[in-house]
Amino acid sequence: KPFGDPRVRRAMHLALDRPALIDVVKEVAPYLLGGFVYPFSEWATPRNEMTRRLGYQQEPRPAVEEARRLMAAAGLGGGLRNVDFVVREGPSWKLWAVAIQAMLKETLNIETKLRTVQISAFFEETQAGNFDLSIGAIVSTLMDPSDYFNAWYGKDGPQNYSKWHNPAFQTLAAQIDRELNDAKRKALVRQAEMLLEQDPPFLPVAWEQLSDAWYAYVKGQNARRIFGIYDVVRWDTAWLDR
Repeated sequence: KPFGDPRVRRAMHLALDRPALIDVVKEVAPYLLGGFVYPFSEWATPRNEMTRRLGYQQEPRPAVEEARRLMAAAGLGGGLRNVDFVVREGPSWKLWAVAIQAMLKETLNIETKLRTVQISAFFEETQAGNFDLSIGAIVSTLMDPSDYFNAWYGKDGPQNYSKWHNPAFQTLAAQIDRELNDAKRKALVRQAEMLLEQDPPFLPVAWEQLSDAWYAYVKGQNARRIFGIYDVVRWDTAWLDR
């Protein structure tokens, strides 16, 4: 308690001014606006739709008003105190943590105490559940929702640090895994996404935008097969054509 209440998590989700958070770290790294689905994938909600959705709009006031209404409905209109906010060591996360701390205080009167830890300690703390709020990073092997939906949001998923469990989502995830028709599968992904918006397992901040480049005489690399920063360093078969 009180984070077991979806209204509280939804309120905190809406309290984040994402365009502002992307601007906060623009000198450190480029980031993209997005929610619970990779924004650069075919499964994502189009950007023009995302920017009209509460929590992702350029003007944060409507989202803030809804967030305050939700906190009041949950009996927490006065806010929260002494929230343990664990921050993974790193420039982006430290900058974001300070900004998020200010946003939560200003919009919902949620007072957090920042606790910055090294990367190794961060994973120990999050896996053990030793936090109220935590900020770090999540990764996946594939861009397909069947991979990361289960890892991030599935019951007992390896990166489901909050131990979130929603039976309706589990049913949708199983359908997504089995569905062969792309159109039907995308519709199921959209249903799952909207469920995550209302009952968020975590608070999405932004998605890192990476660009890869190499000389034309470097052969064996196919940009379409690259996914994420870890795939870039895989040189199974490569040669210099010069």
